[in-house]
Amino acid sequence: MREAKTLYFDRPGPANTPIIVKAAVERALELDIGYILVASSTGATARQALAAGEAAGYRGQWVVIGSHVGFREPGRNRMDAATRRELEERGVHVFFGTHALSSVSRSFRLKWGGIDMLETIAEVLRLFSPGIKVCIEMSVMAADAGLVPVDQDIVAIAGTGGGADSSLVLRPANQNRFFELKIREIIGKPR
Repeated sequence: MREAKTLYFDRPGPANTPIIVKAAVERALELDIGYILVASSTGATARQALAAGEAAGYRGQWVVIGSHVGFREPGRNRMDAATRRELEERGVHVFFGTHALSSVSRSFRLKWGGIDMLETIAEVLRLFSPGIKVCIEMSVMAADAGLVPVDQDIVAIAGTGGGADSSLVLRPANQNRFFELKIREIIGKPR
């Protein structure tokens, strides 16, 4: 048995970013976790997380997952090339890819309505918080891209509509082995 502190924020959103990234880095250090995954479509949250990691002396691998290209506007990446280059020069892996819990099925819902199994899973995870859903989703994306191991725990940080307010310790899985994914600890989430 182990006891661990969990943060519960009164409100979701980016105001919680400094607190949750600090807590996530501390947990990664405490558990000797070598990978921290951060949801960051523009790079702003990634910069805050990296600053917290540098301040705490975290030496593991950072992986940033952004919204897929075209998420808001056709063909447009929300992270500019200079920011991506800056992150990569700092040793960060940056990845943009198909969202594991929506994929092409989202286009069917947007055109004809209804919901499929992937979006049902996403909606159930949003019951915990949108950020918890993103932590799980991007861990599958990173595993499928070969950016995180599937045989080690990682820390994932994500948020609700910008910034970060949720974090998990989890064991990632590839999409075709989704049910092997294990949520180990909730570091924090909105109430």
